[in-house]
Amino acid sequence: MQIVQIIAPVEKSISLVDAKGFLRVLESDDDVVIQNIIDAVEEHTQNVLNRQLEIATYELYTDDFIFKLPKNPIVSVDKIEYMDESGAYVVLDSTTYYLYEKNGIGFISYSEIPLIKEYKKAVKITFVAGYETVPKPIKSYMRVKIANYYENREEYVIGVSSTEVANGFIDNLIKPYRVRP
Repeated sequence: MQIVQIIAPVEKSISLVDAKGFLRVLESDDDVVIQNIIDAVEEHTQNVLNRQLEIATYELYTDDFIFKLPKNPIVSVDKIEYMDESGAYVVLDSTTYYLYEKNGIGFISYSEIPLIKEYKKAVKITFVAGYETVPKPIKSYMRVKIANYYENREEYVIGVSSTEVANGFIDNLIKPYRVRP
């Protein structure tokens, strides 16, 4: 299975202005550092949750028809293509499948599955995933992570513990949004 992002999100879940406001940083000297931390925390959060935060479009290549989609929440399935015996991609009729959600995970149900060529990229699913509005608990989690990494970005901090305050509370903010692989 291979997944490729073909249209990136238009904006970040946490903007530079938002992060700087939370950090109480007024000057622009550390803008590049803060933006790098934002990017790292967003990627980390998406990996921990196994979710796409901002809306993006993906192409998923697999050797067979899958039922469970790897990125959530699912907004839509734009098309499903399969490789016929001659090796050409054919668009699957959209009336032969439907998208549904169960426990925050997107699934595809097929009424009929055509024969496909045996090939590692025999099926291509183009879909859109992400939140229309990223939930506030996820954003709060990200802001605290950004602040922690910004304040403790040196390799060693003498005489200070880098343990987050109320670590259990912060981690529990995102627990309901986590999708188990």
